[in-house]
Amino acid sequence: MSQAYVGTAQRTFQQALIHLLESDYGLLGSRRILETLAEDVQKLVDQFYPAPQHLSSGWMVFTGTRASGGKTHPGQGAGDHELVTLAWPVLLPEDVEYLAHHPDTASVRQEWFRSRLVRLIEHGLQHPDGSVLLTLADLAAMLGLTTVQVSQLLAEARRLTNKPLPTKGYFFDQGMRPTHKEEVIALYEAGLDEAAIARQTQHAPESVGHYLRDYERVKLLLSHHTPLAQVGQLIDMQPGVIQAYAKMVSKYHPEISWS
Repeated sequence: MSQAYVGTAQRTFQQALIHLLESDYGLLGSRRILETLAEDVQKLVDQFYPAPQHLSSGWMVFTGTRASGGKTHPGQGAGDHELVTLAWPVLLPEDVEYLAHHPDTASVRQEWFRSRLVRLIEHGLQHPDGSVLLTLADLAAMLGLTTVQVSQLLAEARRLTNKPLPTKGYFFDQGMRPTHKEEVIALYEAGLDEAAIARQTQHAPESVGHYLRDYERVKLLLSHHTPLAQVGQLIDMQPGVIQAYAKMVSKYHPEISWS
């Protein structure tokens, strides 16, 4: 079972209520009691606020994460952040018009998905009460794509628009920010061990270990002349992350060539 969508599944009203009780009211105690209380409140909400009968065509009600708070730590669940439920512009009339007036080719579809992806991310960022973020898995589920496809589209969109277009993982530093990887790998290649790197960079030891293991896996495959396109298939890693590690391999080990 894929773990990519675990965080998306955890982002519920009940999780948001538990977070509110713990963070704003200091109500600490049995997690099971808090979960039971949240379930009862959910039943009351369903009873007194039934789902609306009308929503604009092409809009989807979906729960994202408020862009606030510190970096994510190992073991922290998706419901431990402030959650925000919005209507998102997933498929608008102009999207259908675009398809109607363009040939059904791969390049047209690529542009179609990319523009919708950018719109979704920017819609969350422009929320008047503060930016709301989505994960790669959220965007994949909303657009009917895989997380790998979304990652590739997002890399293209960032390059073409020169905008950061942050996802939840990017904002909360869940391992997708190349600058942190580069910092860790530079210290590693300078001879520091994991503990020293964690202290110097103020990263969690688990994150440092994760970066180093992924770096070594990519380096090992490239040293055996594995084509870069196949590396991700072998170790289940996003293309953008593989590219970042491959560039670092070239920087510190120029004797290892790749294509």
